[in-house]
Amino acid sequence: MSSLGQRVLTTVVAVPALFSIIFFLPHYGFLVLALLAMLTAALATMELKELYSKAEGARINFPSWTAALLPFSQWLEIAYFPEIPLLELTLVVMALAIYAAELRSGPKDEYAKTFSRIGGASLLLIYPGLLITFIIRLTALPHASAFLLLFFLLVFGNDVFAFLFGMSLGKTNKGIIKVSPNKSVAGFLGGTLSTIALSVAFCLFYPGVKDLVSIPQALLLGLLTSASANIGDLIESAFKRAAKVKDSGNIIPGRGGLLDSIDSMLASAPVYWLLLVLF
Repeated sequence: MSSLGQRVLTTVVAVPALFSIIFFLPHYGFLVLALLAMLTAALATMELKELYSKAEGARINFPSWTAALLPFSQWLEIAYFPEIPLLELTLVVMALAIYAAELRSGPKDEYAKTFSRIGGASLLLIYPGLLITFIIRLTALPHASAFLLLFFLLVFGNDVFAFLFGMSLGKTNKGIIKVSPNKSVAGFLGGTLSTIALSVAFCLFYPGVKDLVSIPQALLLGLLTSASANIGDLIESAFKRAAKVKDSGNIIPGRGGLLDSIDSMLASAPVYWLLLVLF
């Protein structure tokens, strides 16, 4: 099967599965979604850790599985302990553990890579660990299932329509951004306009949501979610260029690594969540 065929098949399988989790398994504060976020954080951190090692030549003192503690603590805080800032406490404890671990690793190379190791581990705390917690935060909003559905619809829609517009109309307007020369103006514009249209249509017709989000707000939600999703995609392109690799991994057929599939979500989730809170 071609790479494009694999990509389409993966999308056709993954998207309905994700939407089914949101709608049919919201029990215990969306526990199944939280478990999926934990697994995603751990695997994506493993990929980024490998990219960092290739780019910087330094091994990071950060077990990949510990990244799952961040979405777990966010879920636990929302579901059972809203009066305790569990996420912030977990983040601080993990950061201190990273810094303390350098006291053991530093002497091995006379502290030549201390800042590199600590900087890399701090990056792993935030990307993807901390950023993915904003998806968990969406579960605390009114009509959480609807807003989760809209978030993934906008992110996937932006990706799909940018790809389609880029393939059909972008052959002569590529190379506008050096970090990802295959991206085209047609792809960016097509993805953005389609995402705005999806946002407006959803907020106009979905029960409950149309009473909470006005048309101007839906326009802004679509625009900024698309913009931040595109930025997330470009950030990960920079990581891969630094490591001199095409994909972050090979875990997902047709798409490469897990980071290749969630980069847009990681950057857009905080923006999307913040806009909804402000609305």
